[in-house]
Amino acid sequence: MSGASKKNTRQYSEEYLKFEFIPAVHDERIPFCLLCQQCLTNESMKRSRLEAHLKAKHNAHINSDLNYFKTLKKNFRKRTTLKSLFTAHTSTNNRVLEASYQISLFIAKTGKNHTMGENLIKPSISAFLKTVLEKDDKDVKAMPLSNNTVSRRINEMSEDIEKQLVEKLKPRNFSVQMDESTLRDSEAVLITYVRYIDKGHFAEEMLFCKRLESTTTSKDIYNKLKNYLDVNDIPMKNITSCAADGAPNMMDKKNGCLKLMKDANPEMILVHCVIHRENLVAKNISPVLNEVLHSVIKCVNTIKANAKCECLFKLFCEEQNEDHVRLLLHTEVRWLSKGSCLKRFMELFDTLSDFLSVKPEMKYLLTIDGKAFVSYLADIFEKLNILNKQLQETNKTLVNAKAKIFGFITHIELCQKHINNKNFEQFHWLQKCEVTDTSLLVIVNHLNILSADLKERFSDLKQIDFPTWMMQPMLVDLSDTSNM
Repeated sequence: MSGASKKNTRQYSEEYLKFEFIPAVHDERIPFCLLCQQCLTNESMKRSRLEAHLKAKHNAHINSDLNYFKTLKKNFRKRTTLKSLFTAHTSTNNRVLEASYQISLFIAKTGKNHTMGENLIKPSISAFLKTVLEKDDKDVKAMPLSNNTVSRRINEMSEDIEKQLVEKLKPRNFSVQMDESTLRDSEAVLITYVRYIDKGHFAEEMLFCKRLESTTTSKDIYNKLKNYLDVNDIPMKNITSCAADGAPNMMDKKNGCLKLMKDANPEMILVHCVIHRENLVAKNISPVLNEVLHSVIKCVNTIKANAKCECLFKLFCEEQNEDHVRLLLHTEVRWLSKGSCLKRFMELFDTLSDFLSVKPEMKYLLTIDGKAFVSYLADIFEKLNILNKQLQETNKTLVNAKAKIFGFITHIELCQKHINNKNFEQFHWLQKCEVTDTSLLVIVNHLNILSADLKERFSDLKQIDFPTWMMQPMLVDLSDTSNM
C-alpha cells in the first residue's frame, strides 16, 4: 500500500555496552552479546530488552564494571579470524618477496655469482636470527633466492628501470656518450650513456649495452643506436649533444658515427671526450723521458713477473720498514696506472736501488740525470692524474672542463717559469734530488710540449664562448639577467 508507513530501524548506542552488547560485525543494526556471543533481532535494540537479556542469561555479571565489558570488547576485536590469518600470511609473503628483490639487487651491484643468495646469504641470516635474536628462521627458509630466481629478479628490475628511463627520455632533451669496447672473449659491444635534467638536477644513466655481431664500422654503431631509439619511440632530435672517443669509426669527419648522427640531427653538438684527449696529451713525452719510463716498467716487471722474486722483495721491504711492500703495474688501458706506478716506484726507490743494484735499467735510474727524470715523471703524471680525476667527477659539464683544463695549462706555464729559475717547490720528488742543466732542459722542453699539445687539442673548447652567468655566476648583476 502506498500509504503504509515504513518500519523504523533502531540504531546502536554506546550506552548498551554496559549490558555487554556491541553492534554485530556483519550488521551494525543487530545487537551482539559479548558473553554468549549471540545475535538478537533489531527489535531488541533497546535498553529494556538488552537489560532483560543480561538479567536472564548472565545474572552473575549484572554488577560488573563498565571497564570489564570494554576489555571484553577489545579482546573480541583482536580475536583471530580466518580472514586475519590469510591477511597476515599474505603480508608476510609480500615482505619476504620484497626482501628477495632487495637482496638480488645487492648481488647484482657486487657482481657476485647468483648462487650466493642460496649458499651464503640465507644461511648467514638464519644463523643471526637463531644465535643473536633467538627467533625462528622459517620466513628466511621460505625466501626464494635460488640461482634462477636471482637472475629473474635482476632481469625484471633492469627491464623496469629501462622502461622508466625510456619514458623520461621521450619528452625531453638529453646528451649521449657512446663507447665501442671489446670484452675478454673478443666480443665487441656498444655502451651508451645518457645525461638529462631530472627535477632540476643532472641524472646520468646507462641507456643500453648492445653486442656488435660482426663488424664495428660507423654504420653498424649508428644503426644500433637508431634502431634502439626507433623501437622505444625516442626522437633523434631530442639528442642535443654526443660525446665519443677519438676512434675513426666514431669521430671521422666524413663517415664517422657522429657525422651520421649530425646528418640526422643538424643541431646536435659533437664533442670529442675531454678525458680521452687529456690521456692523449699524457702519452706525448720526449724520447729521453720515454726511455726512462720504459726502464721503470722493466724494473717493476722484473719483480712482478717472478713469484719468488716478488716474495723476496716483500720480505726485503719489511726489513727496511717500508710503508709499502708491493710495486704497482702499469697497464696501457688503465690511464691512471702510469702515475700510480711511478709514485710507488719513487716511494720505494732506495729499497729498489739495493734490491736491483745489478740490473742495467736500475743503474741508469741511479745516475743523477736518471733519478731527476724519474722524479719529474712521478710528479708530472701525478698532476695529470689529478686533472683526469677532476674531469671524471659527477655532474661536470663542458663549462667545468674548460675551467679545469685551461687552469691546468696556466699551472704548467707557471711551473715552467719556476723550473727555469731552478725553483722546484711545486714538484715533490724533483726537489729532493740534484738537477743538472741537461736534465733541466729536457724537463722544460716536456712542459712546453704539454702546454702546446693541450692548447691544440682543446682549441675548440676555448672557442666556445660561455655566458658570464655560467662561468662566474657570483659576478653577474641580476638586473642583466632579467630578459634571459
